[in-house]
Amino acid sequence: MTDEIRPEELHQDELRHKIDALVARLPASLVYSLLSEIEGMDSEPTDRVQLVRQYVIEYLNRQRTNRARRLFTNLFEAFLIDDDVLYHGGVAVPGMLQRVDVGALWEALSRDAFPLLAVEAQEMLDEMARGEVIDRILRSPVATVMKERMRVAAVKHLDAVLANKKAMEELLAGMSRNRPRRTRLMSGFLEKTPTIDVNTLRLMHLVLTHAEGAGKPVADRLEEFPASCSGEAEANRLADRLLDATDQLRDRCGDDLANLLPLSVLTVKRNYPVAALYIRQSGVDPGRGDAMTAALTGHFIGVTRALTAALTVILKLNDRVPGSAIRPSAKEKARLEALVQRLDQLVHAATSAGLMEDRRSEPAFRNAWTQAAKIIGSRVAAVAMERSAQAAAARRQPVIDHADIVWLDRLLWRWQGMSRDFGFETYDLVKWRESLLEELRANVEKAMKFEETDPLDERMEHLLRIDGIAGVFGQRVSAWIPTFSHNMTRLLSHRLERGGELGAEEQAIIDDLVATARTEVGKSRYWKSNELMDLIELSERTRQVG
Repeated sequence: MTDEIRPEELHQDELRHKIDALVARLPASLVYSLLSEIEGMDSEPTDRVQLVRQYVIEYLNRQRTNRARRLFTNLFEAFLIDDDVLYHGGVAVPGMLQRVDVGALWEALSRDAFPLLAVEAQEMLDEMARGEVIDRILRSPVATVMKERMRVAAVKHLDAVLANKKAMEELLAGMSRNRPRRTRLMSGFLEKTPTIDVNTLRLMHLVLTHAEGAGKPVADRLEEFPASCSGEAEANRLADRLLDATDQLRDRCGDDLANLLPLSVLTVKRNYPVAALYIRQSGVDPGRGDAMTAALTGHFIGVTRALTAALTVILKLNDRVPGSAIRPSAKEKARLEALVQRLDQLVHAATSAGLMEDRRSEPAFRNAWTQAAKIIGSRVAAVAMERSAQAAAARRQPVIDHADIVWLDRLLWRWQGMSRDFGFETYDLVKWRESLLEELRANVEKAMKFEETDPLDERMEHLLRIDGIAGVFGQRVSAWIPTFSHNMTRLLSHRLERGGELGAEEQAIIDDLVATARTEVGKSRYWKSNELMDLIELSERTRQVG
């Protein structure tokens, strides 16, 4: 027979659930502020407040159970990234330290270099986490000493590994086997991850070796650089600062650590304008294997391939049923838009860096773009054409994915704009646009054919849906509606007479057609169309009332 649960235990469980629910809804910064407020109370906190503090701490620590690993990876924190996009390139990116790869290094070192120390660190941190937030614990003197012991053991082990080719290959193979499993948690679009190369391992060794010494000035200087620039003037100013800082670090810390600063501005901060200007102003030779140009090229290849991989999965290009709706989620749309935005920045960066002017560096960019264009300009464009045609033909009510179709058309046309800016424009999407506009025009003509009994509001809604698609390409349906169309004057008169506020798109169409009617009426001094005159007068009265 089990013991009865005491009332105070029930009360504590209820309080714990309330705190969990509250903290789950708050941003992390507010949770820490709440904790600080509790701890900063003038008087001694009551037992209930102490319980609240304890439950907040438990909640924050609950998701962070690998505490020894977290302590170890803090040695790399200033240079770590979580960027699955770069894996798509299939090439090594100089200066890239992915958090999942450092996690793979931890698994190897905690097994082969300091297994007992890893267990000791985990047990110590678990005990300390009973009454304090893990983030604070990791900054404590006790944790700092433990971290230094792990760092020394790791450097000693890697010194031996890097001096032994067989041991090095075994370590790289083991870490590479870890990559697919870990990267699957980051992205559902990555088919195959590249192996970890020896330069990445050497970079890890470099950071570990100098983490508590010469590496700190590099991390400190990196904090001076933002992730974006407000304009060209700021980009130039920051590029000058980056050149000066790198030169100073080179004198103080040596070439390898100094080069980590611009590489981190590129890969950690992802400040492409500053990185591009640094490449141009530093006078590097792209043909001689410069790390910065290789890194920028790696970013470009990774983003273009990540974009096509995401489109292939999201639009189901490999197993799509013809005529089926496209239904990208908000998260998928956000990813694609972010990739396009990032690619746009890289296009300008490659041009600004002068890499498109050099016959040795330009082919890598051209090849990556061409491969992406084959998929986007044919397979993705075909889906957009099919769905746009169906959306335009939907006379009674919109297709279920109408908004998604407009979004996809806009994405494609933005790609075409980038192709033009980059000098890689092809005729495929130009012809695709012309064909699509012809399809839309044909559907406008069909939409304007209706009987006396047809609901006119429904006709206008159909026109507005077609106009929404045409508007992506700078076209308006009013250009396809003849001035002397009886149905046109009837439809517009109905919409103006019914009163109420018109939407901006509908008002623009009406204004266009009324302006065209004025022009037609003004052409003849003796004969005036009564229908057009009535429409013009109705439009003027409606505007006066409005």
